[in-house]
Amino acid sequence: MKKIFMLACACLLIAACNSNKKSTDNTTIAADTEVTDMHNAENALDYDGTYTGTFPAADCPGINITLTLNKDKTFTLVSEYIDRKDATFTDKGNYTIEGNLITLQNGTEKNYYKVGENTLTALDRDKQEITGELAEHYILHKQQ
Repeated sequence: MKKIFMLACACLLIAACNSNKKSTDNTTIAADTEVTDMHNAENALDYDGTYTGTFPAADCPGINITLTLNKDKTFTLVSEYIDRKDATFTDKGNYTIEGNLITLQNGTEKNYYKVGENTLTALDRDKQEITGELAEHYILHKQQ
């Protein structure tokens, strides 16, 4: 009877050791698995809304910009040249978003913006950020 009891204890001990080993192996596999961050502007819910700012201009104090991105992938862009009469222009069209790049399209004309946290940064025709002394003036800020 003592031998059977000892044999049963040994079997339980071996089974417990094997189940711990299996758990440790699963933990190791899970720790070695790389998780890809799929967060970008398109799947974030906060890129749509109204953004404003004042862009530099060569022949007036600046251009007040109001860009509204709608959830249905349409936009309205209002450009108001400061200190000029009858110099407010409204463009409407569709936009696409790829990664953190928004492309506004109105007919054949395209404008590019980089999405940041509550900001849109205007890009040049080559989809590059504008550099130089006035670079910070090409950022639109989201209105709450």
